[in-house]
Amino acid sequence: MASTASQTRDHLFAHATDYMRHLASIIGKLNDTQYTRESTALPGSTIGKHVRHVLDHFALLFAALASAQSASDNLQHPLGPVDYAHRERSPLTESTVGGGQSSIGRAIAIVEQLREREAVIPSFITISDTLPGGSTASFLSTVDRELWFCIHHMIHHNAIIASLMFELGLDPPTEFAYAPSTIKLAHDLAK
Repeated sequence: MASTASQTRDHLFAHATDYMRHLASIIGKLNDTQYTRESTALPGSTIGKHVRHVLDHFALLFAALASAQSASDNLQHPLGPVDYAHRERSPLTESTVGGGQSSIGRAIAIVEQLREREAVIPSFITISDTLPGGSTASFLSTVDRELWFCIHHMIHHNAIIASLMFELGLDPPTEFAYAPSTIKLAHDLAK
């Protein structure tokens, strides 16, 4: 029987894949003009830029996870650092629907590869990011926590993407833009 930690990570990988597939499906209904149209409410913001931004965060985490060699207790020598402030931005991902879908497809393939290597992915990871005022700080975290961060970060940007779709006169799926806790609350209240 798999350990609880292993089951949690497997569920997180599955949720990441599900959310990515859903996003690919949503943007697949757009044309490149819609995908790259600048928002009037959020100047400089496009659906494509939000897709790229979400994938940038996953890519940084996935690169660190792919470098894992052993799942032995790594508290003294955690993976990383993963620096969320220094992302490689892919112009193709944000400039065409096809580019966005291809990037999502590559991210899903990486998740599947990581699931096969789950036994060698350790628990701890170091995160680095820029704080208000411009200073940089490093934090000790867990791989599962950072995977959940990337998923939740994606949900947050899905909400922005949904708003941008409304600006375009489109109607995104209702649950696309809501956190699981919000969806659960709505279902509980409806009982």
